[in-house]
Amino acid sequence: MDEETITKFRRAGKAAAAGLRFGLGLIREGASILEVADLSERHILDQGEDVGLAFPCNIAIDDVAAHFTPLSNDGDLTFTRGQLVKLDCGAHVDGYIGDTAVTIEVGTQNYGDLIRASREALEVALDMMAPRVRLNNVGEAVSNVIKGYGFAPIENLTGHSLGQYNLHAGLSVPNVPDPRAGVVRAGTAIAIEPFATDGLGRVDGKRPSHIFRFQRGGRGRGDAARLLGEIDRRFSGMPFAERWCAPVSKRAQPHRRQLLRAGGITEYPILAEVGNGIVSQAEHTVLVLDSGNEITTLR
Repeated sequence: MDEETITKFRRAGKAAAAGLRFGLGLIREGASILEVADLSERHILDQGEDVGLAFPCNIAIDDVAAHFTPLSNDGDLTFTRGQLVKLDCGAHVDGYIGDTAVTIEVGTQNYGDLIRASREALEVALDMMAPRVRLNNVGEAVSNVIKGYGFAPIENLTGHSLGQYNLHAGLSVPNVPDPRAGVVRAGTAIAIEPFATDGLGRVDGKRPSHIFRFQRGGRGRGDAARLLGEIDRRFSGMPFAERWCAPVSKRAQPHRRQLLRAGGITEYPILAEVGNGIVSQAEHTVLVLDSGNEITTLR
């Protein structure tokens, strides 16, 4: 990894951390979920002309672990007292990504141990990151920390390596032991994200999301095809939100549905805990280098 690439990862990490920090300050009882998402994303973009959004701001509540972002007409959706909120923000500079998340409780203190479980598991995983580390061992350590708090790690969610314009670049960082997991190499950017739950330790994807991604080789007709071209141009293959399409096309909603049917875009399902368990998450992006590791998303 050359110095220019490292610099871009650093700037992306700093921008993602700024958006996360700003968004956390907005989360309170009665606050608009849509406003928190929009303002967090806007704050990321305000970090520099070369900064883009790596994915829509994810605001996953209670048993939802990932892939929820509000719709453009969700203005009446608000935070309520006692919710456990996972705020997950991503930025990129020239496609090099910073990805970070934290869990916050709305107005109560009922889930302190659950929050600590994922946060401490993240710290242990970060301490282990080095060239030639086996990710099976990292998953075992993450699992041991979370189980030590009396909770279950979510076994079918993982961290992931990051490439240019690629959120999931090949390596997976498991939250449980997995002999199939690979080995870390120097020059790798990795987003580590332990998830802990008081449920069964798995998520499903039964509910449709409002997050999409351009599908190369897909197609559309007429105005929908033009929207597909704009999606490819504007989002560079990165995930995008339904609410981001309105400025692209006046008939974004029906065209988006047509593109889904035709395979021009694909949808990320909402991931919810199968036992309706409450879920916590903690995440940082780390560069694994011969010269030493660097966490790019420290706040």
